[in-house]
Amino acid sequence: MKFHIRFAEQVVGFFVLLALLAVAGLLILMGINQRWFSKDYHFTSRFESGNNLSNGMPIKLKGFKIGAVDAVTLLEDNTVMIDFHIFDTYYSKVSQNSVLELAVNPLGIGSSGLLFYPGKSQGPPLPENSMIPSLDMEEGKRLVAQSLVSIPKGSDAVSDILVSIGPTIDSLNTLLVSIDDLVHGKNTAPLGSLIRETDTIAANVREMSDGAVAPVGSILDNVETLTESLKDTTGIATRLLNPQGSVAKLLNDNEELYKMMSNILHSLASSAEEIRTLLAFANEKQPQISTLLDQTIDAINQGEDVLTGLKNNPLLRGGIPKTTAQPTTFGGLRDREF
Repeated sequence: MKFHIRFAEQVVGFFVLLALLAVAGLLILMGINQRWFSKDYHFTSRFESGNNLSNGMPIKLKGFKIGAVDAVTLLEDNTVMIDFHIFDTYYSKVSQNSVLELAVNPLGIGSSGLLFYPGKSQGPPLPENSMIPSLDMEEGKRLVAQSLVSIPKGSDAVSDILVSIGPTIDSLNTLLVSIDDLVHGKNTAPLGSLIRETDTIAANVREMSDGAVAPVGSILDNVETLTESLKDTTGIATRLLNPQGSVAKLLNDNEELYKMMSNILHSLASSAEEIRTLLAFANEKQPQISTLLDQTIDAINQGEDVLTGLKNNPLLRGGIPKTTAQPTTFGGLRDREF
């Protein structure tokens, strides 16, 4: 006897349909997980070298994967360009002044990766296919130096050191180049000019010291001679103060010199007193003397007026007769020669 199921075909069809729906749901879930239905925004960047760069390398922001590298290409100028994409859920993070950094652990701990640092600009996101500079290039370093990039601190001390070691090496390299320019006189900054002037001053001082050796030697010889002379206790002062010296002989005169000087001083005192008295008298008589001088001047003026009147008088036109020469009183006629 055959076993017969009345709705066998319907049951099989139901399970087949259920399996197909399950497969379709699984594929949809896989597609969602693999972002088959999401939009990616593509960008480019450039690096000095392609070491540690590879296709599929994740791009991370604060530990979250926000994109991946699509291609790595060597350019004509020997720089490396990468094409990468950013997930649509993080597209708003791609702001102006954003940069990329290739993080490589030199100790071999952990894995390498591209770190994305968003810019501090509050504007709209960068348009697709834009160039985002890396910290290998000068533009990226300039943006970081101008504090236009938001760079978070690492999660541990090793990460902090790795993040800061790159800029520190760049700063050290710049400092060494500046020091080398200063040493070789290539720096035109005020410090370089100061070093060159110091070198010139040192050369001038060396020339001056070389030229001053002979005069200094002569001066030292003179000082040595003077020192030797001062060591002689029978010098000028000693000879003057000697009992047989000139001063002793001049003072040993039974006070004659003292008496003479005393008389001179008394005479000078008397003369000074007389001069003082004469000056006091002159000061006392000064108004009378002034009046007498004024009267004398008036008399002279009146005399001139009288003489002018007599000269102009017609009765005296004959003028003043000539004065007869007076014979001398020091000799007579008897003294003349015949």
